[in-house]
Amino acid sequence: MKIGIAFNQQTKPKTKQPAQKIAKWLKDNDCKIYFNPTKKILKNGLDFVIVLGGDGLILHLADQVADFAIPLIGINFGRSGYLCDVEYNKVFKKLEKILKENFKVRKATRIQAEIFRKDKKVKIISGLNEILIGGINRTVFLEIKTRDEKEEFKAEVIGDGIIISTQIGSTAYNLNAGGAMLLLDAFSVVASNGLFKSNFLLSNTKSFITSAKAIFETQILNLHKQNLLYLTADGQRSYKLESNDFIIIKKAKEKTLFVKL
Repeated sequence: MKIGIAFNQQTKPKTKQPAQKIAKWLKDNDCKIYFNPTKKILKNGLDFVIVLGGDGLILHLADQVADFAIPLIGINFGRSGYLCDVEYNKVFKKLEKILKENFKVRKATRIQAEIFRKDKKVKIISGLNEILIGGINRTVFLEIKTRDEKEEFKAEVIGDGIIISTQIGSTAYNLNAGGAMLLLDAFSVVASNGLFKSNFLLSNTKSFITSAKAIFETQILNLHKQNLLYLTADGQRSYKLESNDFIIIKKAKEKTLFVKL
């Protein structure tokens, strides 16, 4: 097997020694190891990548491997460890099962935003957790049209912004902002510190849930020059927005794969 091992020595120096121990064990079991694999190595193909750290590093790796369908296995050296769900003291027993191909692969939905400016697509950003459109200093005014296989409606968003999260992301920023935890593959939509104004929704609606097949068409309205408005994926990748930008947010074609025993 060809296996990547990812860790961040600067932010979590305590992961270096465990990474080396895991690498030695895997080499003793006839595996080829790549520490912090580059995009070129990922493109050439790995059987999976072991991630030692916290959910932030998993989100970073999830973005790196999305185009190459490489499964991830997270070893928890963070706090909550929702995505890094394997404890280090159990890692070698888990790896024994994996080398015997005694595991399943979970395919997690990703979310994607396409940003259009003057009818030209200027950026595509995707994430595993959520897409956030948010402003600083002033209230954000957005118009959003939501459509899926059953319904279509328009709403205005007045507040700090909007969060559209996947099932996995529903336990993160979405939950803290007042959205629901999703038990099935769907999207949770939350007006951050604000409300939705729509004839379709009840008054004072702060959040709603849609099918994962839903497509969101969002227009930036009356953006004040002093308002710093960004579209951000997973709290890691951002793009500065301008007034009248048009954004399509939907389920990404790529999925994030996780090793599950």
